[in-house]
Amino acid sequence: MTTGRLLGQALKGLTRYRLRTFFMMAGIMVGITVLTVVLSAGMGARERIMERVRVFGLENLMVWAGGPTDQTRTGPGLGGGSTVTATLKLEDAQAISDQVAHVRDVAPFAREGQMEVQWRDRSFTSPVFGITPEWQDVWDWPVDRGSFITAEDNASMARVAAIGPTVIRELFGEEEDPLGQVIQVAGIPFQITGVLGEKGTSAGGGDMDNRVFVPLNTYLRRVANQDYLTGIRVQVEDIREMESVSADITALLKERHGIAPGTPQDFRITTPTEVTAMVEEMQGTFDLFLILVAGIALVVGGVVVANIMLLSVGERRGEIGLRMAVGARARHIKRQFLLESAAVAFFGGIGGIVLGMAGNVVMERITETPALFTWHVLAAGLLFSTVVGILAGLHPARKAAALTPVDALRS
Repeated sequence: MTTGRLLGQALKGLTRYRLRTFFMMAGIMVGITVLTVVLSAGMGARERIMERVRVFGLENLMVWAGGPTDQTRTGPGLGGGSTVTATLKLEDAQAISDQVAHVRDVAPFAREGQMEVQWRDRSFTSPVFGITPEWQDVWDWPVDRGSFITAEDNASMARVAAIGPTVIRELFGEEEDPLGQVIQVAGIPFQITGVLGEKGTSAGGGDMDNRVFVPLNTYLRRVANQDYLTGIRVQVEDIREMESVSADITALLKERHGIAPGTPQDFRITTPTEVTAMVEEMQGTFDLFLILVAGIALVVGGVVVANIMLLSVGERRGEIGLRMAVGARARHIKRQFLLESAAVAFFGGIGGIVLGMAGNVVMERITETPALFTWHVLAAGLLFSTVVGILAGLHPARKAAALTPVDALRS
């Protein structure tokens, strides 16, 4: 008996017992739905990670104040704020620019995690950054209207500011033009001279559009009353020189800060590789959990298929005996039941993929987390469902094939 005829017999058997077939398919559909959502969400999350790393800048590294034993810092490229120690100075940034090879640009900055920003009777809390003009180039920060912080602004300690779209939306809404308006930052008036374009989300998930930028010297002298930096962003000439530049900066700052061998550093350097590894480690743990959930759902679906197929063998003993009596061999019976199980799983897998795609759409709208559906997801869903179906049908198929015509027809 050919495989085509056996497949036809299998499909007829499934359509004859539609309710039973539906319950078997439902068990597989649940598992494949979960698997589809997990794979699509995981691929989408990885793409988002790479977008955030690109925002961080593949050719940039960050030098942070405070050593690795201090409180963890996340900074503007990675997310929220933190306490900063007075270990980095403007002179350090200048030394890096002058003495380290393969450095294209250096942008020192100081920041306060959250400060109250006011305009008329409206107020909003936002991170405030003291920066130099180089910040725009090393961060590739767009300006929609007006101007960014200039060298003249920094030299004269001007009270001017460039603000992001989130700050504009919260303070001015749609009805007011922020350019030229005067806002209060920690009680100090600043005139808005620049409206920034959208930058998006940082590598750590922070809103990079919720920013207020003021000249660095103005921030140090008039806002924070300090002489130290939060960090220094360094842009290298070639990404292949990243490790050597990082090593050279480490050696330079150790020398400048008088750090003896074996003594903890009072600064920390973050490279794009470290950012990628950190975020992917967190994502990997989450993916593993979700895959385990999907695996459990598939196992449960396989158990459902196996049990219903066993019941089917008992109910169809007369059919099996009649087919054997007219010439069907044990291997034909076994292949038919395996084909039934595989077909149920295959069509259940298709249904699960469709439900998973719908689930991804709903999840994107609720959580604003992107899902990436590709042919890899389709292939994985169909492959896993078919394999589960075949494995679930092995024992029922063997039991059906083990029957003799006499025993089967006698029942």
